[in-house]
Amino acid sequence: MSDDDTHSSDSESIADHTLSRRGALAGLGAGFGSLLSGPASAQQGSGSGGDQPWYDWTADVDAGEHAVRNLGAVSMSADDTSVSELTGANLSVTDGTLNADDSIPGSIHVVTDYPGETLDQKVENVLAALPDGDNIPNQQPGHRIVIPAPDPEDPAAADELPAWRVESPIVIGNNTGKLVFDMGWTLIYATETVESFFVIGPDEKTENITLNGGMFYAKQNLERSFVDIQGVGHMHVSRMYLQNLEGRNTVPAGIRLADYHGSSELTVHDTEVTGCRDAFLAEHGSEDVPYGPAFDLDIYNWRGGGGEHSIRIDGGATINLDSIQCGGHPLQSVSESIIKLENSVTATRKVSISNVMERHNAMEYHSGVAVADVTNGSGDRHDGVYIQNVDCYNAEVGTDLEYVHHFDQQNVRPNPVVSDDAAGSTRWFDDGTERRETDDSHAFHAGAGDGPSFVVEEDDVRMPGAGNGAILTTPDGSSQYRVRVDNGGNLVTEQVSAGGSERSGIVESFEDGDLSEWDGATDAYVVNGDPPVGDGDRSLKNTSGDTAIITSTDGLPRYPQAGDTFAAAAARTETNSTLGVAFGVQDARNLYFVRVYPEGSGDRLQLYKRVNGEYTGVGRVGPLGRDGRTVRLRRRLGLPREYRRHTPRSRQERDGVCDSERRNLRGRRYRGPEYRRTRQRSHPLRHHRTTAPPTAYSFRLTVVSRYRRR
Repeated sequence: MSDDDTHSSDSESIADHTLSRRGALAGLGAGFGSLLSGPASAQQGSGSGGDQPWYDWTADVDAGEHAVRNLGAVSMSADDTSVSELTGANLSVTDGTLNADDSIPGSIHVVTDYPGETLDQKVENVLAALPDGDNIPNQQPGHRIVIPAPDPEDPAAADELPAWRVESPIVIGNNTGKLVFDMGWTLIYATETVESFFVIGPDEKTENITLNGGMFYAKQNLERSFVDIQGVGHMHVSRMYLQNLEGRNTVPAGIRLADYHGSSELTVHDTEVTGCRDAFLAEHGSEDVPYGPAFDLDIYNWRGGGGEHSIRIDGGATINLDSIQCGGHPLQSVSESIIKLENSVTATRKVSISNVMERHNAMEYHSGVAVADVTNGSGDRHDGVYIQNVDCYNAEVGTDLEYVHHFDQQNVRPNPVVSDDAAGSTRWFDDGTERRETDDSHAFHAGAGDGPSFVVEEDDVRMPGAGNGAILTTPDGSSQYRVRVDNGGNLVTEQVSAGGSERSGIVESFEDGDLSEWDGATDAYVVNGDPPVGDGDRSLKNTSGDTAIITSTDGLPRYPQAGDTFAAAAARTETNSTLGVAFGVQDARNLYFVRVYPEGSGDRLQLYKRVNGEYTGVGRVGPLGRDGRTVRLRRRLGLPREYRRHTPRSRQERDGVCDSERRNLRGRRYRGPEYRRTRQRSHPLRHHRTTAPPTAYSFRLTVVSRYRRR
């Protein structure tokens, strides 16, 4: 570039040598990149001064992605020859002016390049200019319509502002769609009374429409809505701001989905609406739509108010509403419900609602979520409504549900209201207490079984499956007891350890076939399937023909403790006529032992204790083989002699020391006063009626805790 003596403020010089605006903007493309690029250095020239410095450039110019303006001349640095020809697909010189043609793809349309006295006229001309599609009935898909802010002097600008005027609806129809409208934060005003800013699919179902951005303003001059959707599939609305500037309820809806052609799959997110009676409204345009207008509807991060509801949906299926709020200003607040579901033609089904809140609503209103019957019982019942996290401080109730089945709601404030014709489950907090409510019953399932483990009904608590009963803790917290019933309906109480799972069940069945958990004379025993075998496939047998004591204090799944009731079965073999079971084992030299000993024509039950290897008889009863004989069993185990001698009998019975039960050997049971007063139930010998000494016995014993001297 050479020096130019023309002053920078000389208007004639500027007019003669300035790039056109379009050329200057387009000059950022490939043509300028090849012509004015590379490193450059300069020295300030001597020029005639002015408010701009002038430089001699010793290399190519790098515009740095900025427009190059006010060039006096462009010449080659080597010989100062003027530029007459340029290379580059978008560069040309016409009448001494350097031009750069547009490099924008043909699928992107900027409305400022199209004629029209209003924005709706410009968009109409854009739609008319779209090329026909190949092998499809309407326009070519995949076009983007860009709506930037206008020049305030543009005839389509509103009140000489960088905002567009709209005087008729922008109609998108007769189109397979696949159009994207990019509006950024461009201001768009309704300067005349219009039906809507956008009307989508009025004649037939239109597909794949995206409205992205835009700040739309009305002054009580919208007859229907800002965006009116009448038939669409796969539509996205995002980041739109729709504001009625004057008064509440003066615009019917912000976004209206009135289904005439089977709309589906509408997604709205990050959008705000103010001053409308229903910020979002879905209603039937035709009763022939089987699923309702809101079919496959998703709304996320929605802020809407200024009327009765933020969202009102009259029929639809597969609806997801998340992060729904109303604001604090009257133009952002609601007077009825934030969300309301209705059923005038079809009910709503499969609806998920979450995170419904208010931001200091300016007035009292009814509820955060309302599920209503507007047909007085003649319409379809709402089916499948799932609600969570509703927090509405100024509302009368958190939710109000009627005429719905299969609903579930949780975390609701204020308290919810559920009518008698609604069926479902509710969980909420009331003054720090979590409450659960259902119209039928609460059934709790645990484990792999098909049926419930525990059922709470209005009048009963049931445990339908065969189980071990309920585990209760004593008031002082020191012990736990299992309460159950036996097969005869008798109430049974058993002490258990913490958790209850270790103390109930089989101690040892010998089904594993070994004695690895046992100590002592294990060589005298075998475990196999030879008879006699009671339950299962194996039994333990003494093959030595003599007394052989084995004990276990570790390794078995559970061990009886003081207060427990346990049972054992034993049978005679050819080598052993005496049979018995040891319990309370400390080791092989310290234990209790109960056995059946043959004596005369019958058997006798004997109870011993062994201390340091010495046996001491504690008691006996028998003979057991005489029919019709009543046997009375009463034994005290491990009690100091001083206690037995000086403590009154009534005190002993109250302490649970004396376990007594009368049993007739034919099986009849008699219970006397002493039995009813005992704390522990005794289970003496279970006996089979026989005319000869039996060969097998079952023992059921209760071990009574030791007592200190008082």
